[in-house]
Amino acid sequence: MRIDVSESPPSPPIIIPRPEHSLSRKDVDVEALKVLYRLFHAGYTAYLVGGSVRDLLVGKKPKDFDIVTDARPGEIRKLFRNSRIIGRRFRLVQVFFRGGHIVEVSTFRRRSEFEEEQQDQEAPAARDNTFGTPAEDAQRRDLTINGLFYNIADFSLVDYVGGLKDLQSGRIRVIGDPAVRFIRDPVRMLRVLRHAARLDFDIDPEAWEEIGNKNQLIRLCPAARVRDELLKDFRSGATRPFLELMLASGLFYAIFPSWKSRLRKKGEARLLELCERLDLLFRAEVPLADSLLWAVFLTPYLEQGPGPANPKETREFLQDEANGAFQGSEIPRQRQEELVQILALAEKLEPVLRQRRAVPVRLSRLAAYPEAWLYCQIKEAPLEDLVERCRPEDIPPRALQPKRRRPRRRRSRNRGPRQVTET
Repeated sequence: MRIDVSESPPSPPIIIPRPEHSLSRKDVDVEALKVLYRLFHAGYTAYLVGGSVRDLLVGKKPKDFDIVTDARPGEIRKLFRNSRIIGRRFRLVQVFFRGGHIVEVSTFRRRSEFEEEQQDQEAPAARDNTFGTPAEDAQRRDLTINGLFYNIADFSLVDYVGGLKDLQSGRIRVIGDPAVRFIRDPVRMLRVLRHAARLDFDIDPEAWEEIGNKNQLIRLCPAARVRDELLKDFRSGATRPFLELMLASGLFYAIFPSWKSRLRKKGEARLLELCERLDLLFRAEVPLADSLLWAVFLTPYLEQGPGPANPKETREFLQDEANGAFQGSEIPRQRQEELVQILALAEKLEPVLRQRRAVPVRLSRLAAYPEAWLYCQIKEAPLEDLVERCRPEDIPPRALQPKRRRPRRRRSRNRGPRQVTET
């Protein structure tokens, strides 16, 4: 029987000195450096950790910088007046800077929050058991490439899990036994596919096999959490390769079971084509609303199904279709209403735009008009012109509603003072 690495005694880390790696302080945000140095000068261990280290080593710009330390949340709070403690079981500290910059600082942890929740259901654990050592913190993370630390004390990399070797070889590998890790938190399967798609890395064969065996476990996770994870991938610029892996592994139909009989090969090809268009727009930093993303995502499902029996009932039909497609996914009601408005208005806009006629004012006054116009472009614009057509400055604004003039009371010209009659 294979022993899960996360339960075995941690091995000594590999220390990679500064001359032997490419991560430089000049690529780290100033705010993150301030936090690291203040912790270090106060006598604490302070590491840059996770996705920021991974991205810097592969030459990407991180979206945020997370820090891990042996200081407890209360001690971190005392060092930074411009901070607050958040979370209940897993407390961490947010340090605020001008311009809305936030640096999150956490204490070394013994296990992930989802493993801790399972343990708490069996037997309540003391709060101090949450905290751990750097080795334990590295072992609780999902992938080896996310388990690297950058030590501000000597600018070295600290590697407990073989993450640097996997980065250099272009491999996505789970820390510990994939079978155990996926059972404890099935969302880790999504993260394996996500990083393989974004980095164009190969997935470790053992992890890939376990994803195929355990993809149905994803339905045990809170639907809202899975929805939020998928939104991250819609905005990643690598949605097409991610969904290719989702379809190949069976995870896609585990999350959306009603799509299996509807999409088939033609629908899957259409889905990947639309995702490629979204990737072009996000790589060009074109902003798109969540409701528009869900509308584009739903399009192949609608195209491969029957249309409304009565054109006057289009909105009701679209609402029923969205409910069936997203059952169990907990798309917020407001987002579903917005995507139905976008799709219903696009039905009327598409023939007008194809014939290059002027858009009727009654349509351009509707609240969903800018998103519906964008939706039509994403569906049908030539690929080479897509980004230019969807730039914010090129989106036609809504027509303004005409102001209604209040009727004026007419007064008689020869109207004299009101007569009071005595009775």
